Amino acid sequence: MEFVAIAVVVVGLFLLQNKLYKTYAFRNLEYSCTLSTNECYEGDEIELVEEIVNKKWLPLPWLKAEITTSRWLSFAGAQSGVTDQTRFVPSFFSVKGYSKVTRRWKVKCLKRGDFGIEQVVLITTDLLGYSNLSRPGGGGARVLVLPRAIESDSLTVRPRYLNGDIMVKRQLLTDPFYISGVREYTGHEPMSRIHWLATAQQQRIMVYNNDYTSRQSVTIILNMQSRQFEHQEVVDEDRMENGIRVCAGLFQTALSGMPTRFMSNCTTDSSRSTTVTGEYWGEEYIVGLLELLARLQLHSTEDFGNYLAGITASITSTDIVIVSGYLSRPMLDFADGKASGGVHVRFLILGPIPEELDYEGYDVINCIIDESEGRRVLREKEEAYAHGAEAQAEKEAAV
Repeated sequence: MEFVAIAVVVVGLFLLQNKLYKTYAFRNLEYSCTLSTNECYEGDEIELVEEIVNKKWLPLPWLKAEITTSRWLSFAGAQSGVTDQTRFVPSFFSVKGYSKVTRRWKVKCLKRGDFGIEQVVLITTDLLGYSNLSRPGGGGARVLVLPRAIESDSLTVRPRYLNGDIMVKRQLLTDPFYISGVREYTGHEPMSRIHWLATAQQQRIMVYNNDYTSRQSVTIILNMQSRQFEHQEVVDEDRMENGIRVCAGLFQTALSGMPTRFMSNCTTDSSRSTTVTGEYWGEEYIVGLLELLARLQLHSTEDFGNYLAGITASITSTDIVIVSGYLSRPMLDFADGKASGGVHVRFLILGPIPEELDYEGYDVINCIIDESEGRRVLREKEEAYAHGAEAQAEKEAAV
């Protein structure tokens, strides 16, 4: 009889605690998940802060927060699972009644992009682990990871002329400060343009002849096709990520010297549009352009040859830098067309160049990314090979 009574009491206590946890486990329980910053550079380490506040007497001896985020946010010390582009991070707590628990994670941002805490699910159980209870814990914290510029002397973009202006064949108006000689008066010039000494010498009215000039500026064009016949989705993602880092380095040198514009055959969202900015001049615009690079999607919206043909007339810059994973004949034809108008075109090529393509006479730098020193450095191919040979010779000498 006593055994039956004890069994009844045990069963009653079990049912009571089970009912209590089902009813009150998540009541007056607050959970927050925040990031220490909303913007950083790739490779930086930031903090993710979890905070649980239990505002009731009922303790939670076992509570798990399942965090869903991007695979490019690496949690130090976490046994996380990774599938495709998603990372799942479990976080375990034991929370007493009327208490607060705070946990800080070290998070390393592995790659540029717009990442965040997509979802959090809170899971708990009763004292005996009989019932599993869950509820959404919220999310929404985001961080924009900016690309870190690649180091290289080849990324220097400076004005070609000390006076800041360059002569061109045609502009809307002549430049009154650039005089290339004298010519005969046509009846349309103002009296202030008459060259009186030449008029006396020639015995007819002569006026100053002014050249057309244009302010020096640069347009940086990124080709989001990693290979020539690639369709939409990028095949070689690492190559294009390095291309974006190269553009970041170009921004840092160009903006301090002359107006800079950025264009690309890709977009920052899921549309089929292309990317184009206005002209910016000054280092204060660097972060804004890096934010744009951070949001670029790794898929092309238009074949690069067709893209160049479509934007030729809209580019008024005196210098153009094209960052691409390959070099093709349509790209060289684009350079020929711009050269006829006095525009200088430079190519920074991050992939192999076909041997049958004759690019002699063009400003082409075939580059690779050297990470042998623990940092990304852009080197010309011949220099990079020499660097590797020197390192190998030093290693053999040491042995």
